[in-house]
Amino acid sequence: MRSEKRIQELLKQTEKVADAHRQFYKVYFEDNSMDFAFQWALGCIRNGGGEIGEMFYTAAQIEDYNPDSWAAEWPIMAQRVEKRAQEAAAKNHDVSAREFYLRAACYYRTALAALLPSDTNFKLIADRYKSSFLKAAPLFNMPIEYIEIPFKNTVLPGCFIKAAKNNEKQKTLIMVGGGETFFLDLYLYIGPSAVKRGYNFLTVDIPGQGTLPFEGHIYRPDTEVPLKTIIDYVLNRPDVDSDRIAAYGISEGGYFIPRAAAYDKRIKACIANHVFNDFHRFLSYTALKSKEQTEKISPMNYRMMELVAWRHGIESISEIMEISKGFYYDPKLITCPFLNITSAGEYANPAVKAMQDECFEAIGSPMKKMLVAPFEEGAGTHCLGENTGLMSALVFDWLDEVFA
Repeated sequence: MRSEKRIQELLKQTEKVADAHRQFYKVYFEDNSMDFAFQWALGCIRNGGGEIGEMFYTAAQIEDYNPDSWAAEWPIMAQRVEKRAQEAAAKNHDVSAREFYLRAACYYRTALAALLPSDTNFKLIADRYKSSFLKAAPLFNMPIEYIEIPFKNTVLPGCFIKAAKNNEKQKTLIMVGGGETFFLDLYLYIGPSAVKRGYNFLTVDIPGQGTLPFEGHIYRPDTEVPLKTIIDYVLNRPDVDSDRIAAYGISEGGYFIPRAAAYDKRIKACIANHVFNDFHRFLSYTALKSKEQTEKISPMNYRMMELVAWRHGIESISEIMEISKGFYYDPKLITCPFLNITSAGEYANPAVKAMQDECFEAIGSPMKKMLVAPFEEGAGTHCLGENTGLMSALVFDWLDEVFA
């Protein structure tokens, strides 16, 4: 009953102001945004991104409502686990080394959720996360390829996993995340599930993601430009079936990927979680729409929003409403099969529901579907990050029917 009461109270708040980091059931932290980040990390366990004992021990060391405490404690656990990885690797215990390195990478990444780029530790921890992942990558039965796709004056880093050991052409899923993403996030979110189902898996940091903003590459409204470069790379591989290329975007990726699909018809199926075509309109429903509401969010949530602002090339979250005005596309231009997934919590906000429904109805494809994930299955919050098993089933069962 107490849990139901909490859900109802938070739903009432959601009906007034949308908050992408809203959680409706508490796992550990009183700080709702901190619990969101913790539940997202727990969702990585399914794909090798953590152990529950390590994660709850770390959580127990963190001071509630204190993002600096969060940023300090996760690297401590990451270093412990990384040391075990090094010891296992030295004795050729490849499976243990792989598992330890992958968990260490996840813990370093988790720390970055509360670190600002102006902190000297940001780049150091980002490098440790990447190096740990790259040490795990060749130790899988199907090795993970680290890739760098040339773009403008830089490279877009990411990884590719083949669905089969030979070069037979396979279905391929391209995955792009949202406003706070590093490419490792998407591997831990869905990568192994793709390979289990016979799909090649590719995830890449687009401009604005990972550490690319340090090079001046920030989010851009015309995401079809970097996606064109990514699809060019995919189509140059001998193991990719050009007629079965799907692209999936979560969070702000619910704009990035559909926008790309509107202009690049080489994308044969498009998934969004959740879809929107007007970023300025979307933000107008959130806690960022006024200074008064922004000041009410928790320190952890504010820190996350500052990171999103940095990725858009601005210094203050107060500027994000203005720069978001150029992020728009016409949904009618999307003609490939389309799936929209949304959570019950996000769909509960009347304005966000109306925005999704309107965008979905306007999509030009005659083959489209919308799915709302329920609270009762532990999938009621942002992008179903706490139930990646259900999310993967919704995505790939639909894709299997599309590509049959």
